[in-house]
Amino acid sequence: MSGARKEDIDQLLKTYDPRVRELAQKLRRLVKKTLPGAAETVKWGNPVYILDGKNLAWIVGYKDHADLGFFVGAKLDSKLLEGTGKGIRHIKVRNEDDIKEAEFVRLLKEAAKLV
Repeated sequence: MSGARKEDIDQLLKTYDPRVRELAQKLRRLVKKTLPGAAETVKWGNPVYILDGKNLAWIVGYKDHADLGFFVGAKLDSKLLEGTGKGIRHIKVRNEDDIKEAEFVRLLKEAAKLV
């Protein structure tokens, strides 16, 4: 992965509540394992994953949860996705049980084909 330095993303994640930070770190590891060719950077104050120069996914930490978002989410099919915008969708992760690894991997790979 290239883009932002690992230290920059680590510093950003340190600003998250410790429980949310752990969820975000788990999501980060899952994205990196699933899409090793994606660049990891910071955009809009959040970790963003870019593939072939196009925005693919993001992680955002909130007070009580983390989001895994997809820039092409409206083109993906999953009951886990939330949102009503023209393109983007996200999945709220409130606890470790919300990380449905097989479904997240499927969505990441499908999104990668669409960007």
